[in-house]
Amino acid sequence: MKKLCSILLATALCMGALAGCASSPGTSNTAPAASGGAAAPTEDDQYEKLNLKISTSSADLDIATLAANRFAELVEEASGGKITAKVYSNCQLSGGDQAKGMELLVSGGSYEMAVFSGSVISNVDVRFLTHWIPFSYNGYEEVNKVLNGTGGEAYAKLLAEKGVVWMAGLHNGLRHITNNKKEIRAPEDLRGMKIRIPNGEVPMETFKAFGSDPVAMNWSEVFTALQQGTIDGQENAYFNFDSNSLSDVQKYITECGWSYDLFAFMANQAAWDEFSEPTQKLLMEKAAEAAQYGREYQESLEVEQKQKFIDAGVTISELTDEQRQAFVDVVTPVRQKFIEKFGSEICSAWGIS
Repeated sequence: MKKLCSILLATALCMGALAGCASSPGTSNTAPAASGGAAAPTEDDQYEKLNLKISTSSADLDIATLAANRFAELVEEASGGKITAKVYSNCQLSGGDQAKGMELLVSGGSYEMAVFSGSVISNVDVRFLTHWIPFSYNGYEEVNKVLNGTGGEAYAKLLAEKGVVWMAGLHNGLRHITNNKKEIRAPEDLRGMKIRIPNGEVPMETFKAFGSDPVAMNWSEVFTALQQGTIDGQENAYFNFDSNSLSDVQKYITECGWSYDLFAFMANQAAWDEFSEPTQKLLMEKAAEAAQYGREYQESLEVEQKQKFIDAGVTISELTDEQRQAFVDVVTPVRQKFIEKFGSEICSAWGIS
């Protein structure tokens, strides 16, 4: 009996050993560990964790800030939440001072990115007003061609010299003239009118050539000044007409497209150099997407805004080619002055001659 038990025990041990040998790697019922003991990297792992600050030179509901917020959404989604961005409108991070805002972008340390208008960027180099030269574009199709091509490239080169990365450009709008006195169809109709302009040589010289009395004034003061009669009119893009309820204080719009301004997505070069190559690529791609969103939104919205002004009883004067040429003829000396000042090379890049 004792001998029989010993034989049975030995048989059981052999069976167990054989079973263990049968469980070879690759045939186990349990899931095998990944090669190297670590999970395969995902696309999100390319990006470092970042919390970006973005300054804009416009109000919360203006194009630049809307596009910046769109950029933040796109980047966070594409990075799987690794890269986030907080947008600060109206140059909050520079105390509302736009010139200082551009200085802080150049010097670095306060924020990594900004979306500023051409007039703000010009605080570091007046050549960033090249696209402001009067009557250079007949519509957004012409603007897009140079903004996407040689014009944008020329500005990117200038910014690089200042330690700033040009990422993408979008519209601040083709600019028109409003007033509350009369319909304007010729330069002489502007004679003696007090017209608010942004600070800068190009608008100042242009409206003097029209025979008006240009008044440089902060945009935040314009509605009250129009309401109180301190000024007779102003110039800007449709988007700003609407977002600031100018139909309440202006009776006439002259759709002349006397000038064009842009916004640019930019980054501080030193901060940019700290980002990995995949992160740089992602930020560039999403800035381009957000800029395109801003352009399309602006262009489509202007159609609605124009109708909104018509419905509010505002008279909109669309100039004939002959009428527009009369304005062009008056400012030809102004155009030549700034072509000489900014240089033929950059003007040519922006399609201006």
